[in-house]
Amino acid sequence: MRPLIRLWFFLALMAAAPAFAGPIENANAAVQRGDYAAAEQILLPIAEEGNPYAQYRLGLLYAEAPGELRSVAEAAKWFEWAALQGQPYAQYKLGMLYVKGDGVSRDYVVAYMWLSLSARHAGGTAEAARQRDMLATRMTTGQVDQAKRQVRNWRPVRPEPLQPTR
Repeated sequence: MRPLIRLWFFLALMAAAPAFAGPIENANAAVQRGDYAAAEQILLPIAEEGNPYAQYRLGLLYAEAPGELRSVAEAAKWFEWAALQGQPYAQYKLGMLYVKGDGVSRDYVVAYMWLSLSARHAGGTAEAARQRDMLATRMTTGQVDQAKRQVRNWRPVRPEPLQPTR
């Protein structure tokens, strides 16, 4: 009986996985066409449901979109929601925003923390470690120690789904 339950559970997971893949692929295609408004319409409800990859992609959209849709502060918000859940690319992007003070207040300690978290995950980037190490040269020993403590104490969180914002 147990193998049957495991098989059913596996098949249920496999069936559920594409539930977000299709819309996110559609959003990516919309971005490739330059239709940022369509991509936002697709990503926003998925991101509001708590999907960290959709939150990351929505953050990228707001960071890189031309015209009225561009909002680095809005990008930072979505990167943070994804980063809090452990999304390593969102952690990198958020860390870089804190380094530059772009869309958020410049804060080297917080930047170091996010870059370190991104670098330590298998899905993170080597660029995160490089940027973190370069940032450390601009920080005091006390700031680096504080950031390292924050990294050690950090745990991913699963926020409640957001209320629609638009």
